Amino acid sequence: MDVFLTQFDPSDLPGSSLDPMGFERGYLFLADKILPGLTNVADRPRYFSVLCAGAYLANVNPADPPRIQYQRRLDCILRFERFWTLANVLASEKAGNEELTVSGIRGVTYAKAAVESLLKRNSNRVDADFKLLSRQMPYGVVGIYGAVANGMRFLDRKTFALTPDLGEPLAENFLEESNAPKALLKAARDGGEVPIGQLTEWGQRSHVSGGIFPVESKCLDDALNRDAVRSRMSVELQRTPFDGADDTEILRLTRMLPKLSSVAANKDLAETVALILAFEQCYRLVMVGFERLLWLCRNLPAASISPSDLASDPMLNLVRGDLPAAASEFGRLLDSGQAELFRTEIHRLDDVRHFVERAAACTDNHSLADEIMRQHDDVQKGKFDRGRRKMPWLETTGNRISLTMTRVGGLNKEVTSAETIAPHPYRLNSADALISAAAVQ
Repeated sequence: MDVFLTQFDPSDLPGSSLDPMGFERGYLFLADKILPGLTNVADRPRYFSVLCAGAYLANVNPADPPRIQYQRRLDCILRFERFWTLANVLASEKAGNEELTVSGIRGVTYAKAAVESLLKRNSNRVDADFKLLSRQMPYGVVGIYGAVANGMRFLDRKTFALTPDLGEPLAENFLEESNAPKALLKAARDGGEVPIGQLTEWGQRSHVSGGIFPVESKCLDDALNRDAVRSRMSVELQRTPFDGADDTEILRLTRMLPKLSSVAANKDLAETVALILAFEQCYRLVMVGFERLLWLCRNLPAASISPSDLASDPMLNLVRGDLPAAASEFGRLLDSGQAELFRTEIHRLDDVRHFVERAAACTDNHSLADEIMRQHDDVQKGKFDRGRRKMPWLETTGNRISLTMTRVGGLNKEVTSAETIAPHPYRLNSADALISAAAVQ
């Protein structure tokens, strides 16, 4: 399942949370220090071309008020995205799903349903008047790729106006090289229908899994390397690729660290990667404790945890045994880092540091459970759903810990080690995709 790692929780999950222990803000801060401007979900470079092409095709009058220009560009982008998604599905079904995979396409399930409906009706023309995603604006190309495209200077996200040096050439070249049908250009601008045969053939040329065009590659390369930190990290990612299907980002970053440390110009990256590894170790140990409390509440006969249950629990003992060293290393790296780029706004990790140090100082399992629950309660109540504070998942009644009445998240399985906890993703896959696309030229 795709996880949208953002700085907010979905409003349709009033009890649940993507960040029950408050580590996400620190994680995003660290991710920005090695790959600024990227996200984990914006990992299909062709989408930048789709976004720019949609904005480029908009019928905009410069004399119109800015809000009208914005709306016309937005409407055109959304129509163009729906046509392009349909074209991908049509092309994939014609070629065979394995040859042109639709993996990574936003709203592909909706598009497949639309194509199935067309085939049942024996239609030979199609418009873009169908639902793509539950909410296309936040979950489609605009929401997922818009911020990254803005940061990489393809466009201005506030107006969707393209930049003349990157956005416009990318849009023009994509439409030209993919030989976008005139009927499609007109329908994207003004609404209307496109012959299915033409849309299918265009889908084969513009497919998300298809080859990158040379100018498209050059624009992506320019955007990738426009930020100096992102450019330096990209070079190091190429020197240390993923090593097989079982490799992980944490293992890859661990292998990268000696190479980063050997280059004086990459001191900030080396210090940040070392801190990431320590941060993740603390995070995973804390989550072992938190998940253990959830699991015990679900599985003990009384559906609650007694003081004696806490005192003898082996997983809480493991956390208390390993967390002091992990917290000490995290603090040491925070204090010893010297590179200016590393130290910039490093105070944003203070909240995580203080919590981890308090948890590491606990001398028994009961105090550790109290510290974990106090942190979780503070984190949840700092979030809002429709104006109401979110509720914690655990509470203490008398001397027993139990689940609250809210919808509780968690892994729903027994955690037996820190390795069971998935670390945060650090955008390496998205960077790899851009690097690969930029190398085509």
